[in-house]
Amino acid sequence: MVLVPHCRECRTDVLDDDGRPLYVTARLLDSDLRRQLTAQGWQVTPGDPTLNRGPADPIAGDRLTCPACGLAAAAAADAARQRRDASDALPRTKTVDLAARLGAGWTLTQRAGDAARHRWLVEHDGTVHGHVNRYRRKDRTFSSGWEAHRRADLGHLRVDAITSCAKLRNSSFLWSSRDLAAWGIATAPRHTAPRPAWATRTQTTEA
Repeated sequence: MVLVPHCRECRTDVLDDDGRPLYVTARLLDSDLRRQLTAQGWQVTPGDPTLNRGPADPIAGDRLTCPACGLAAAAAADAARQRRDASDALPRTKTVDLAARLGAGWTLTQRAGDAARHRWLVEHDGTVHGHVNRYRRKDRTFSSGWEAHRRADLGHLRVDAITSCAKLRNSSFLWSSRDLAAWGIATAPRHTAPRPAWATRTQTTEA
């Protein structure tokens, strides 16, 4: 079997010294070729030989990004960071101190427009760690359950509700209150963790 390694984004082939497509026998590249490609500006994500299911396996094999696509991705990431930084810098219209529940420095804040979306930023000493918001149904009405999302690089990761704090039995999609959703972001509790002492079984008071 003969393969031509290429960029996973634009499909640009790796070329040999004569400018022709480079032929290899497996998607898992040898260390010398990896070093050569890296020196040429390619981004090489090594594959996992323990998962390899054959020389043409696209999942366990090396993943390549050409120099042009790498630069484009870096520029897009920089633009996304600038947009997020600008959003984080907007004035706060409301702040709720959660020190008594989450510890010193933890707050919930809103900017202009957040109230209409039932959205709060979860901050610690001024740094945004994520956000919580009421779940909006397909008919555009809002549920009394809350979603929690923790920041991760340039995106967000959903924080599933633990069993003791979930809005619905046997469902980890929504937290039962705003402050519990914020607690989930701040503390990353185990799925089997008990409900915090400050949280009653009824809806918590939300400013």
